[in-house]
Amino acid sequence: MGPVEPGPPPPVNLLCEYVANPLGLDVSRPRFSWALMHSKRGASQSAYRILVASSLDLLERDFGDVWDSGKVYSNQSVNVEYGGKEIQSGGRYHWKVMWWDDLGRASPWSKPAVFEMGLLRQEDWVARWITGEGLLRKRFVLRKRVNSARAYVTGLGYYELRINGVRVGDRYLDPAWTDYDKLVLYSTYDVTPLLREGENVVGIMLGNGRFKVKEERRSTHKHWGEPRALLQLYVEYEDGSSELIVSGEDWKTKRGPILENDIYDGEIYDARLEEEGWDKPSYDDSGWASAKLADPPSGLLCPQATLPPTRLVKLLAPLRLLSPRPGVYFFDFGQNFTGWVRLIVSGPEGTEVQIRYAELLNPDGTINVSNLRRAKATDIYILKGEGVEVYEPRFTYHGFRYVEVIGFPGVPSINNLQGVSVHTDVEPTGGFACSNPLINEIHKVIVWSQLSNLMGVPTDCPQRDERMGWMGDAQLTAEEAIYNFDMADLYTKWAREIRLAQKEDGSVPDVVPPYWNLYPADPA
Repeated sequence: MGPVEPGPPPPVNLLCEYVANPLGLDVSRPRFSWALMHSKRGASQSAYRILVASSLDLLERDFGDVWDSGKVYSNQSVNVEYGGKEIQSGGRYHWKVMWWDDLGRASPWSKPAVFEMGLLRQEDWVARWITGEGLLRKRFVLRKRVNSARAYVTGLGYYELRINGVRVGDRYLDPAWTDYDKLVLYSTYDVTPLLREGENVVGIMLGNGRFKVKEERRSTHKHWGEPRALLQLYVEYEDGSSELIVSGEDWKTKRGPILENDIYDGEIYDARLEEEGWDKPSYDDSGWASAKLADPPSGLLCPQATLPPTRLVKLLAPLRLLSPRPGVYFFDFGQNFTGWVRLIVSGPEGTEVQIRYAELLNPDGTINVSNLRRAKATDIYILKGEGVEVYEPRFTYHGFRYVEVIGFPGVPSINNLQGVSVHTDVEPTGGFACSNPLINEIHKVIVWSQLSNLMGVPTDCPQRDERMGWMGDAQLTAEEAIYNFDMADLYTKWAREIRLAQKEDGSVPDVVPPYWNLYPADPA
């Protein structure tokens, strides 16, 4: 007899709801996917078996106490639906899978993967919505050693979460925007490494986003009121006991350095108003006011566990620096993109540096902002006068190639500005190249344009006073987007919003989320 041919290798690239090891799911029957590898061309799966366990130890002993699918005769390896015991809110589950090839040979088990649930029921929320003056903080004491901790948090329109002086996570412009009358998204963070036995502080910075709209736009755009935050911090101690720290009236608030922030107009930041160490336990907040309770938005509170975050994706260096007249400087990044710039500057206290963004130039070399319509697209930074200062905005974004800088102390160099490319961080899944340089350049431009219009929603433009989820635009670009990127979770999120926006007569608006007070449902 000849040697026994070995079985197929184990499955790889294990995903749950399209994501590797997701944190904060909200589906009661999550779906599993995996990829197959085989040395034989044309080999196929004839069966699979999935184990889901409440602990890694049980899983490693091949015991699925939560679900054992048994051997299922099927070639399905994408979105296999969970079929075990009821999933618990906040539960953490470990899973693995094996498969049989078309000759009936079994693979070894895959490496373990994990998925963790968010708060599945609205009644799981104990925290209260609060509002304040831009900065919110809460000092608390943990009296035992921490085993694990999860922060469930949102802020409308945008927020930045900080614990013990550290920025939490790498999300920007969070949460992804929605129609807050229908849907409000929150994020889940593993904050175990940031907490310690003894005194701790959690802090939140709030931005307007699309929640608080400037008064001059309220006749045409939806407006929900003052920014507000919601946080529930679940701490499990090493002895198995647990504790909740939640947002409420016992939080403190104070005005921060962000004087104004608007999606279209930009941000005004006064560094002289920074509160050094405000997010650390040692800071004295006795002069701060008490936060106020805020009405919750009417939308359903749901996690955005599978939506790719909006991230700082790439830094770009300017290619040219010009000065058409004294005191006015133009930086050319050579590429149109979405995000903002990082300013590196030193100068006297109170110096005001104006940063204006544009996509076009006039014939005389000055920036052309006519296509921005009413969007000011301008950030202003006021120096505190303490050595080298670094500034980038938090709660706005711009579409641009050119930047005009006025008020810079002295003469800037090309190193005083960096471009910060920011967009929903969808994973590339395809590419294109050919022998024709022009066609290659066209494809490159298409990819940049697509990414510049992904901000939690596929938008029509990233620069002017619109930036909406136009249905027609997204439909026309969907095929291209899917060829180039993994769009599954972003389109799933957006499809949910389309369903929520549907009217009783079955029509859907031109724009989703519907931010205009107009609600047309015209054909694309």
